[in-house]
Amino acid sequence: MQELAPWLTPALVIALFAWLRTDVRELRREMNGRFDEAGRQIGDLRERMARLEGALEGFLAGRRDRDAA
Repeated sequence: MQELAPWLTPALVIALFAWLRTDVRELRREMNGRFDEAGRQIGDLRERMARLEGALEGFLAGRRDRDAA
């Protein structure tokens, strides 16, 4: 056991860093997926807002024409 003692701490540190590296990779993959999904949802909301603005603009233009006559 005496001959293994000097190698125990470095081995544990290397094992810990290897474990953390894989854990961070998984976390990064999950976060990228969430950001991609949020980006898609924001794009969908922008599209819906543009359609709503167009419909509202058409409605208001019709009202202005009617009020002007």
